[in-house]
Amino acid sequence: MEVVGDIATLRARPRALALGTFDGVHAGHRAVIGRAVDLARERGLTSAVVTFDRHPLTVVDPAHAPRLLTSNEEKIKLIAGLGPDELLLLHFDHELAALSPEEFCTRVLAGALQARVVVVGENFNFGAGGSGDAVRLQECGASLGYEVEVRPLVTEHGATISSTRIRRLLHAGALEEVREILGRPPSAAGVVVHGDKRGRTLGVPTANVDVEAGTIFPGRGVYAARVLVDGAWHRAAVNIGHNPTFRNKDEPTTHITVEAFLLGFHGDIYDREIRLDFLHKIRDERRFESVSALVAQMRRDIEAAGSLADPDYEAVGLPPTESVDL
Repeated sequence: MEVVGDIATLRARPRALALGTFDGVHAGHRAVIGRAVDLARERGLTSAVVTFDRHPLTVVDPAHAPRLLTSNEEKIKLIAGLGPDELLLLHFDHELAALSPEEFCTRVLAGALQARVVVVGENFNFGAGGSGDAVRLQECGASLGYEVEVRPLVTEHGATISSTRIRRLLHAGALEEVREILGRPPSAAGVVVHGDKRGRTLGVPTANVDVEAGTIFPGRGVYAARVLVDGAWHRAAVNIGHNPTFRNKDEPTTHITVEAFLLGFHGDIYDREIRLDFLHKIRDERRFESVSALVAQMRRDIEAAGSLADPDYEAVGLPPTESVDL
């Protein structure tokens, strides 16, 4: 798959396009992309996924821009696995945001991309102020010479699958449902930074992860996870929260920390980027009346992460372990 960021560098060729934001590359997105790939093969066209390098709301309404389910790097990998010939990662800026639906269709789709068929989801919006929808896209296509296929929204257990719904479930810690919708564990990536070394002092050293800006991770609590470090997977217990045991009960805070204890790992990973795949919520975050009570619970959390039998652990060669070396 060729990744292109500048339309001006594209070679002239007729294309079947899958068009959307595709944050999370969930089942609904995969249906749209898969259909475009199939149509391209049937008609001898180049299959291309057209998406953006940032969520459009970060430009047009920053206060309401959501945290992303996938970074651009992860989105590229996931889309590549679906088999398109090209991925057009367009730079979304005020100039692009200001295009009317007709201008976008004429200049971008019919002009630069030479669309012959465009596939979108039925909730697709485009153009200045989101004024264009799937029906308007079909009207433009009829006048400009390309076909538009609108795919129905995909449902799961009677509810529509959407990036917004996944974000809500992730915030609630409903990982089993998120994994079912995504077809994979939700993940986050970040660099291991120096923290206050409190875990090391308590005998439970953790990696303090500075998660990539703008991406989402589960809500406050403790999670069983798998962590990728330099190509090797490790079981982990991950705490996400405010560390309430070490704060005054009335002390306000909005700072969230992500701390991972990697089972059986004793190396130095400061300043290294790691990936965390979240598999199961062990418990909610809570305040403990003593440090010793907290440490005892941390050890139980680590044991839970170590003993959990899960296909996504097994898939990367991490069977359950009966004992954990702290």
